[in-house]
This record gives sequence, C-alpha cells and structure tokens, in this order.
Amino acid sequence: MPLFESGRRLCLLLEAGGTRFSVEATSVTEVAAPDPDQTSLRGVLEVQDLSVLLGGDPEPTPGMVVVLDVSPTLAVRVSAVVEVADVTRAVHFVLPSGLGDSLAALSHSAVMHKGRLYLELGADVLPHEPGVVTPPPLPTLHLFGFPPERSLVFESQGRLFGLPLPFISQVVMRGESFSALPGRGGAIAGLMPHGQVLWPLYSVPALLGGRAAAEDFLVLAEVEGRTLGLCASRVIGVYPRFDPTGNPGEFTVSGVPDPILFVDLWRMFS
Repeated sequence: MPLFESGRRLCLLLEAGGTRFSVEATSVTEVAAPDPDQTSLRGVLEVQDLSVLLGGDPEPTPGMVVVLDVSPTLAVRVSAVVEVADVTRAVHFVLPSGLGDSLAALSHSAVMHKGRLYLELGADVLPHEPGVVTPPPLPTLHLFGFPPERSLVFESQGRLFGLPLPFISQVVMRGESFSALPGRGGAIAGLMPHGQVLWPLYSVPALLGGRAAAEDFLVLAEVEGRTLGLCASRVIGVYPRFDPTGNPGEFTVSGVPDPILFVDLWRMFS
C-alpha cells in the first residue's frame, strides 16, 4: 500500500554533529558504509560530512553514509543511524523563533521519539557545500544597572550569574530529550521539550562572547511571554539584598564569596 494511503510516515532517524535528525524515508535511497578512503561511496559518489555542511566540526570516521534522493544526488556522512520509525503518532513541535535564518530554512519542526528529540530535516533544502549555515546573531547584551531584588544565583562555566525570581518558571535537570543545534549555534546550546513546549537553552557565557555549552541544570525563564532556558552547572540558591561592586551588572550578596553578574533578559528578549 502506498505511504500516503497507509497513514504511515516512515522516517530515518540519525545523528550528526551531536544533533539528532529525522529525514523522511522516501527521501533516502541508500544507507551504507563509506569506502576505505572515507571520502566516497562505491568509488562513484563523493561523501560530504553532514555536520560540516551544517556549519559544525567534521564527524569522526568512518561513520555511515546516507544517500539522499535530491538533484544532484547528495551522499552525507553521519555519526550514527538510529532506526527507521513510523512517527505518525509521535509528539511534534514547531521550532521556536530566534534560532537563526539558516536553520529556519532547513527545519521548521521537531519530533519526539522514544523520549528523544529529532529535528525534522528537509533533504531537498540541504546545502551541497559547507559555509551556507550560520549561527543566529547574538542579542544585544544588557546588564542590570540597579541592585536586583530576591534572585536565584547559579554557576555556569565557572562563573556566577543571577536571575530575579519573577522571571523564573522552574529549575530542572537536562534530560535525554535534549538535542544540540546543528553547527555552532551562537549563544544557544540546544533545545529541550518541557511542558509541551520547546525551550531554546542559552549559555550565559556565550551571550558574553564565549562558547555555548550544555550543562546539567536548566533555569527555565519566561520573559514577556517568551520561554527560554539558561544552562547551569550548579544552582547556588535564592538570596535577597544585593550590593553593587562598581562593575557593570555585577553585585555581591552575603553568603556568596564571589561577585555575581546579572544579565537583563527583559531588555534583551522582550
């Protein structure tokens, strides 16, 4: 029975560059191991690294090769092929805004299968050469100019940050459902479904110009109706009465030995 008559939606689930992807099975013509030289398939098709095509780092070889039914034919190396699955009844998510125009052109949605998130990738819109996919621009940085009220203090990449309690929705652990974004996602470490919504997870050090890194804890925040998460390696606690240090956005509080930086999410994301 044809695919559309059966009601099934078969997809190939795969991993590349730390991101999980879902590609419709009708777009895949072959899955095979690469030739010994790691750069070709059967000496005919040149193999492109999917992670590199999407702006990331090369995959460890050998990986697997997925041949896509596009014009011209595209053979991509991936780190792993997970399975072929019917995702008709799986939970689907629309990707949130702010992930960058390049990613928006490649994927509009994601699917949850067996507790893990897969970005739905359109084979016909994949680039055939690297350099097309770019990270989203960093939002303009704003820091607190006045002592914050009662706030949560957390650590990320060895530095302390604070967020006023009115912004905080919940603090959760990063789970198996988390998926990194393809390429170098700017300040966004990845996406995680929570409460029927996809949360973009920002790394505060990356907002300051450093690198984005997924960490064990997520501080979930709501800013003017927009949901986002902040990555944290450690949650210190809730404190009142902060005192300025004289440096922009930096404050101290009794019981915490190091200064705490407050990023003004309301001005950055509202």
